[in-house]
Amino acid sequence: EFAEHWWSRAIKLAQGPTAAYRHVKEAIRGSYDNSLDEQLALEARLQGECGKTRDFKEGVLAFLEKRPANYEGR
Repeated sequence: EFAEHWWSRAIKLAQGPTAAYRHVKEAIRGSYDNSLDEQLALEARLQGECGKTRDFKEGVLAFLEKRPANYEGR
């Protein structure tokens, strides 16, 4: 039961906006050493990059159309 739960969780994560996950991890890693100004600049840059992805556009469109998003990892 435990393995089944975590396997299904891993599959769900893999089907999500993986580029955004990568940026979140980068922001978290940066937060350990960055000053507040450096961290805010990093997060602004990463949000800008995420906003240019096809996954972002798909997420917004899916929300507006009230349907599940079909992320591609791009």
